[in-house]
Amino acid sequence: MVKKWIKGEKGFEEALQEIAGRYKGLGGGPNSESSVHASKQDIREGYAWFWSDNSDVSNLIQRSKDYILEVRDHGDNISFKLDKSGYRGPIYAFRPDRLLNENLDEEENEIG
Repeated sequence: MVKKWIKGEKGFEEALQEIAGRYKGLGGGPNSESSVHASKQDIREGYAWFWSDNSDVSNLIQRSKDYILEVRDHGDNISFKLDKSGYRGPIYAFRPDRLLNENLDEEENEIG
């Protein structure tokens, strides 16, 4: 049975604290995963989803608690509905090329 809490409702903050404690330091096994789902329609409606079964759960709560709109406890994983204002987009999951950064730094020095 899935447990669900919505921001502003009774038990929401307590659920976040309990879940953060439960997932803190949890590495997960070889099949452990975290994922983000942000369809264009969801973003238009103001949210994105995040799922995980490892310490990314507690890290997200610690880093982005104010953006969490809803939390669902599926027993072996957690899903979060996050306000789109706290979502930067999938491209930011990857570091820019080092050469690109050096070129950007040079351009900024030339401008500033």
